[in-house]
Amino acid sequence: MKVRFGEIPDEGLRFEIKDESWFPDHELQRSGPVLAIVVLKRNGVDRVLLEGKIKTTLAFDCDRCLENYSMELDSSFKLDLEYAAGHRLDSAEHEVSPAEMDMIYLEEPMVDVFEILSQQIFLMVPGKHLCSESCKGLCPRCGANLNEEACDCKQELKSSPFAILKKVQP
Repeated sequence: MKVRFGEIPDEGLRFEIKDESWFPDHELQRSGPVLAIVVLKRNGVDRVLLEGKIKTTLAFDCDRCLENYSMELDSSFKLDLEYAAGHRLDSAEHEVSPAEMDMIYLEEPMVDVFEILSQQIFLMVPGKHLCSESCKGLCPRCGANLNEEACDCKQELKSSPFAILKKVQP
């Protein structure tokens, strides 16, 4: 869904998006419906403020114990968009001001809402997928899930290459 800057009235536009066609199903697995709410407000001739919220449930495999788990995702975001009119997107070097650091520059005065939602969903997903912070993982010897059972494997202490440093006098 693309919205031109000129189509946004002074009072703004609000969309409640239940259409899931923008969701990156080929990269993330959903276990529930997706709801996105987007509000577009003009901020001058060439600027738009986009505020949004995404709510869904995602399914992951835990990085420690490999068990499948679900994670509720309910997060908000806010973006400043500016039509760059070609002069800011060139390859010439210039010092970036603090205000420019938080700005997203567009090549045309149009907001691709579905593209922004797709990007935001990836920013909301944690880098490490854990079923719980206290997940014990798998035993490296027998593969037992240590959250469900204790194994009888002996934890063998390997000598560290830094053990020699204990002998050094300060």
